[in-house]
Amino acid sequence: MLGVTKAAKNLSFRQGRVAENRWHRIFPDAVKSTEEEDIKLHVDFWHNGVGVDVKGNNLADEIWVEFINVNGNTGWMHGEAKYIAFDVPELRGFVRVERKDLLEWCKKNVEKTYTTKKDSYRKLYRRRGRKDCMTKITVNDLAEIDSYLLINYVSWIYDPLTNRRVQIKNSRNTNAVSL
Repeated sequence: MLGVTKAAKNLSFRQGRVAENRWHRIFPDAVKSTEEEDIKLHVDFWHNGVGVDVKGNNLADEIWVEFINVNGNTGWMHGEAKYIAFDVPELRGFVRVERKDLLEWCKKNVEKTYTTKKDSYRKLYRRRGRKDCMTKITVNDLAEIDSYLLINYVSWIYDPLTNRRVQIKNSRNTNAVSL
């Protein structure tokens, strides 16, 4: 990736792995794809032969959809995954849609003009010096798609001493706290 530091690449890779680990905790029987399947088919996991591409590091109001990747090749929107699963921590889960449904939604709702990153909501955006093409949408846009499904995170963790599953204790409500 042109102009991207090694540290930025490593951070992006780690964030992707966190999302994949979350997905695998929900679906422990899912089979992790090979590196070649991940790169060429845009599939992270197989569920009985059905491919899922897991997308990490999403905000509810900023979900990036890739049509052409940074090298000018087809992006994950044109991959082989049946489903795209967006990790959205604000929702405490994944938003899963059928890739083809999302592609059809984009064809109808994304303006075919290039703009700046700041104005890229439902418009095309290409980073300077790169060959990619993407758009920004929101979780509310995804909710317009018939195949939309919210899949909650697990409510347990592995105890580091016993390696057994234990329930996560209720978190305290911090919304009312002022600093």
